Amino acid sequence: MLDDVGNSDFYSKFNNVPAVGDQLGILFDKKRVFAVDVNGVKVGALPTSFNYLVACLEDDVTYVGLVSSSAVLPVPTVAADFVPQ
Repeated sequence: MLDDVGNSDFYSKFNNVPAVGDQLGILFDKKRVFAVDVNGVKVGALPTSFNYLVACLEDDVTYVGLVSSSAVLPVPTVAADFVPQ
């Protein structure tokens, strides 16, 4: 489950969340690790327990994921599964 989906750039821009099956990637913006859509728009932050991925990203490992569940109400939520490429 991603954090801060309701405060994300994606939700602010589209007033919606990605659909189940949409592709996501992962990036580190020097503060947090974020899931982003195919255009690089931040969808939500990964929980801090996944901060170890920063070392992998710095070693040029990339991740691709698919939205496994999403909802706008009662609060914007997105869950996704990621694998390294």
